[in-house]
Amino acid sequence: MNNVIYEKINLNPNLPALLGYFGKENTDVKRHYYIHSHWHRSIEINFVTEGELMGFINGKSISAKSGDFVLVNSGDVHEFEKYQGKLCGVVILVLSYDFIKKVYPNIDSIQFDIMNSNCKKDRLQEIFLEIKEFSLNKNELDYIKINSYIYEILYILLTNYRIQKEDNYTNNYFKYKERQKEILIYISENYKKELTLEHISKHFYMSSEYFSRKFHKWFGVTYKAYLNNFRLSKAYEDIINSDDNIQDIASFHGFSNIKSFISVFKQKYNMTPLKYRKYFKASKNNQKENKKWKQ
Repeated sequence: MNNVIYEKINLNPNLPALLGYFGKENTDVKRHYYIHSHWHRSIEINFVTEGELMGFINGKSISAKSGDFVLVNSGDVHEFEKYQGKLCGVVILVLSYDFIKKVYPNIDSIQFDIMNSNCKKDRLQEIFLEIKEFSLNKNELDYIKINSYIYEILYILLTNYRIQKEDNYTNNYFKYKERQKEILIYISENYKKELTLEHISKHFYMSSEYFSRKFHKWFGVTYKAYLNNFRLSKAYEDIINSDDNIQDIASFHGFSNIKSFISVFKQKYNMTPLKYRKYFKASKNNQKENKKWKQ
């Protein structure tokens, strides 16, 4: 994903939703994947088919294992991560807000809580496994069956996992989301510059202490940790996809010096950037050789 903060959902053709599957069948297990903090008005449901999915929703850490659902309500700020070398299979369904609004006009007064519910999820799991198969083995008329699944999923959500929002919840909620969006956009557009805590808090007319406290509450990490992780995720792509000098990559993506970049990189990947590049290229070459032998 690019520097997306408010994410506009591009729906699948003939469907009021975006759906897909990401797992060992169609992604590189050895790669690290990180989806930056963002939000959208659509409702997103992730079903973990294998491995583990890590992330944050509204500043709260989540860890979902095989068989678990992770539901992101409209407006929730969320990010997800899959570590290199670890399996993680996820079926993703993002339901259009406009579609839900037409089917259930009172959508703005409710939200869904599937993760803390004791209701059985057998039927939902069956449907999402079917969606996985549709994603891997596409057919011209699949959308007809998938549309029926979407209506059934929405019915299950409304009958089993619906909870009422408090009065004035919606207006306050999206007011704060707008401020969060502004902060994340500012970081994504200026992360290559020297973005000290003092600089960004002054930009948003807050004291450093207040900004730091709010940032941690909203996103679940400190401002420094978020900025380093954002810069690192951008530098990571250049590490594995180019032969550029490591120091040049670090400088280009906002790290003040090569020492700090290597330190942050090692904390995440347990090796230096140069060693990781060699490791990643060697693993890619091994995969190519294995494919040749199988053929």
